[in-house]
Amino acid sequence: MLKSLAPRSLRTVVLCLSVLVCQYGVAEAAARVALLIGNEKYEATSQLNNPANDVELMKTALEEAGFDSVTTVHDLTRGAMVRALRDFEDMATGADVAIIYYSGHGMEMNGENYLLPVDVTLKSDKDVEDEAVPLDRVQRSLEGAKRLKLVILDACRNNPFEQSMTRSISTRAVSRGLARVEPESADLLVAFASKAGTVAMDGEGKNSPFATALAKYLTEPGVDVRIALGKVRDEVVTATNREQEPFVYGSLGGAQIFLNIKEININVTTSGEQQVSPNGQSAAAADWQNIRDLADKELIEVFLQKHGGDPVYKMLAEKKLKLLNEAEQTSTTSPDEIAWEALKQSTDAAALTRFIERYPDSTHKAEAEQQIAALEPKKGLNISQTGKDTQASRDCYLLAGEPQSMPGFLGVNFLKIDSERALTACAQAVNENPDDMMLVNLLGRAYDAGRNYPEARSTYQKAADGGNMYGLTNLAWFSIYGTDGPVDIEAGKRMFEKAAAAGNPYAQASLGWLYREGYGGVPQDFAESKRLYEASASQGYANAMATLGWFYREGKGVPQDYAESLKWYIKAADGGDANAMSSLGWAYQNGLGTAQDYAEAKKWYEKAANVGDAYSMALLGWFYDVGNGVPQDYEQARNWYEMAANAGSAYAMGGLSRLYDFGLGTKPDPKEAVRWAAASIEGGDQGKLDEVRTKPDNFTADFRREFQALLKERGFYSGPIDGDFGASTQAAIDRLAQHS
Repeated sequence: MLKSLAPRSLRTVVLCLSVLVCQYGVAEAAARVALLIGNEKYEATSQLNNPANDVELMKTALEEAGFDSVTTVHDLTRGAMVRALRDFEDMATGADVAIIYYSGHGMEMNGENYLLPVDVTLKSDKDVEDEAVPLDRVQRSLEGAKRLKLVILDACRNNPFEQSMTRSISTRAVSRGLARVEPESADLLVAFASKAGTVAMDGEGKNSPFATALAKYLTEPGVDVRIALGKVRDEVVTATNREQEPFVYGSLGGAQIFLNIKEININVTTSGEQQVSPNGQSAAAADWQNIRDLADKELIEVFLQKHGGDPVYKMLAEKKLKLLNEAEQTSTTSPDEIAWEALKQSTDAAALTRFIERYPDSTHKAEAEQQIAALEPKKGLNISQTGKDTQASRDCYLLAGEPQSMPGFLGVNFLKIDSERALTACAQAVNENPDDMMLVNLLGRAYDAGRNYPEARSTYQKAADGGNMYGLTNLAWFSIYGTDGPVDIEAGKRMFEKAAAAGNPYAQASLGWLYREGYGGVPQDFAESKRLYEASASQGYANAMATLGWFYREGKGVPQDYAESLKWYIKAADGGDANAMSSLGWAYQNGLGTAQDYAEAKKWYEKAANVGDAYSMALLGWFYDVGNGVPQDYEQARNWYEMAANAGSAYAMGGLSRLYDFGLGTKPDPKEAVRWAAASIEGGDQGKLDEVRTKPDNFTADFRREFQALLKERGFYSGPIDGDFGASTQAAIDRLAQHS
């Protein structure tokens, strides 16, 4: 939704270096151990072809990934199998990650799963408990591992004794495949080669399809184990023409877990090229969003290593680092208290989650958990199309949910998605419930936010093929913007139309946007646009309500009607739309459809600021800066400007420049003033650029000299440091602006 501008243009910083998202804390030294069991030479039943090969394939994959110990054993009798599990139990105690991989025969009886040693005869069902090894015993061998306990069972073949076993009790059920499990142990996953009640294939090659996919994906560098297992599932489903579908049971916490420890996923390009993703957010901006609310020097230093070439975000990080160092020297306030001060009214679930992860012992943990709970889909809502409501699916909605996709659910603005945490939650949710196409779509959003466009496209396509219209609409935007290929407006428009005809409010609003903007050659048609937004708004889609407010405020396709505009903005704000909240602030500030009321304007700007709206933070800074409806208070102005600058507002950076130049609410500091002015210009604030170029006398002489020094340091200026903004200085300022 478009907004009228405040006294100076407010634009979001869109600078970046091409960067893969850094995984913080992935290089732990704790041991990673694995036990690989291959049973193929059965004495009393059919032998298998692949287990020995599968074990060797997995051994190679895990050793290449840097595992400390990989133990392989073959063709074990029951006694030998129990001894191997007991020995591994000692090895797994205290390990970071412990894995047991089993390839061989298995069976299920009365809902319990058993692995079959090579010496089983199973003449009667009474023999199962004495001759086979229960899955519970396998799981117990992993209990001592700290972060991840993983059982991988390539054992979902047909039970070879099913027909020959004598049944002592007629009701004792022996079924094909293995039975589903619900692990009670924390941090335990059990991966089946094929979901409960179905059988797996040996394949035609030397390895089973499941083992082949595991070796390919499980230890892929920088890929969380849950996402890796999701890739394994997709590969096996494709390779077997949907005859075999692997399945994962159990759940993990929110932290990322990587099985490959030889490579850390930090890949900074140094070419100096600046790229902006189709969503308008830079890699530096995305990473800064993920740490700016934390009082954590370590994370900021890692950020500077990655994004030190981005002058705007380098400055923001250095400023934060300086403040934290000063706080350490002058205050007894703990880092979590500093961080909580910025989050205590936040509706950013990812930021609150990061706070809990970083400060698990904070006295504010319970408050953060309460705020997170308020942002989840309401209890009792049926959030799953398949009826399976798990904690992972709720976490997926919390971190990547489509806005207003359920009654009373705010969802997550795309630019607020913490891609790494969302990937973790949504990959696990899809592993648990692969037929829920909304969860598949949300996994696509997580990939999309993390700039993994090939995975995002294929995941959106899968959701769309499964009938999810949010997935189809997200896929359409790839064509509209040419996210991962050529721009194809017509193809995107057709997808919008299909999803809109199916009643999807997001698609209706998206198609309305095409007609409103006349984008990409689509004829501008305000009447058709308004009709589509009305259809979307009628379903409670807050963004569409806010846009209808814009139609009436600007008089586009309708007579200008500020009162009607105000009604729509109020509806949208009640639905949680930050744009509508800030637009209400603007309406009350300027008396549009209501009496001018600065107190009411301030209230709405504060509401929008609390949900992270940088525009509103900047305007609150301006209110206090000029004394507009509030007592003039430069210190408050600086606080709001700094919050807005942290959130990417170039206008707020320009406001901070003036305060530091003239010592308003702080000590005069020409160097700091110039740094903020340069950041504002590089961030795209045309007002600050025009002021520096055409009104240099608005600034102190010290500022002008420091500005020339900065231009010289950046290589844009070679003249004297005299404070005279002549032709050579003007040309250097233009080069600074063009560089942004």
